[in-house]
Amino acid sequence: MLSADLENWMTNIPEPVRRNVPIIYLAIPGSHDSATYGINSKSKLAPDAEDIVKKIYPFIPCFVIRWAKTQKFSFRDQLNSGIRYFDLRVAANDEEDEKVYFVHGLFCEEVTQPFNELLKFLREHPKEFVILDFQHFYNFSRQNHHKLIILILNLFREIIFERNRGLLLNQLTLGTAHSLGKQLIIIYRKNLFTIEAFFSSHEFPTPWANATSIRSLKEFLEQRLSGRHPHQGFITQCILTPDVRFITFRFYSSLRRACAKKVDKNLSEWIKAQTPGEFKKGEKPTPNIFLADFTDIRNNNFCKIVVDLNMKLESSFVDNSSVIQVRGLEN
Repeated sequence: MLSADLENWMTNIPEPVRRNVPIIYLAIPGSHDSATYGINSKSKLAPDAEDIVKKIYPFIPCFVIRWAKTQKFSFRDQLNSGIRYFDLRVAANDEEDEKVYFVHGLFCEEVTQPFNELLKFLREHPKEFVILDFQHFYNFSRQNHHKLIILILNLFREIIFERNRGLLLNQLTLGTAHSLGKQLIIIYRKNLFTIEAFFSSHEFPTPWANATSIRSLKEFLEQRLSGRHPHQGFITQCILTPDVRFITFRFYSSLRRACAKKVDKNLSEWIKAQTPGEFKKGEKPTPNIFLADFTDIRNNNFCKIVVDLNMKLESSFVDNSSVIQVRGLEN
């Protein structure tokens, strides 16, 4: 099983899958608000904080932290546990140092160190591939966007798979990416500042359920997945979103206990029943990226389930006696 070595699961994926199945048809585990592991008792309020958070944080900071933090593991630990998609919120901190920080109600850490951890991992694992999704920008001026884009390009330029370079998303396999020396896709959800190298929101839809119950969440996920376009990536957000009422009745709990563990317990079988793979217009859509809070729960149970969905793809090559045409370049 691929989950036996989560650190190298893309490297170990069966060769027919590496060569023939585009990345947007693989099952890929991702983390929601990936950088919130950096939130601690010294964290300051961030520009995305809701008004109620701003009012209560000075008096009960531990309460806010319990509901703002969505991940336990650092970037490197998430990569080692199989995460290959990172959901990012960033904000400029112009009042102090003009640097860019990850945020989720509170400031997390500055972006440079996690990016360097990612670069080091990819250099050590040349057959692994990662997607960075810049979902939200707060307190960002044109100059802030320019600085962040320059930072991204300076660090990752050589390994970024660029859009509009003659190879479409539905042609990019792990084998092709390795042949080209590419290990990274950047999604930048700010159309005005999306440069030619980056992908836009349209190419990776990420519908949000905004649900507090598993039933509502599952219904939403199934409905939105059924409308997936075959030439796009797709993010399935397996997360519950607590509102004020939900949190009020669980004052002494946390997002980990009240939401993430509930999803892990009640949605795991639904995820196991999914089958990745290529589909055409008019056929039943397949999943691509799965997103979750606290992906470390039960010894990385979420990552193991999602990664092992790709073993279903190997059986399709065994079942089909005909040879499937290799996409792109050879390994």
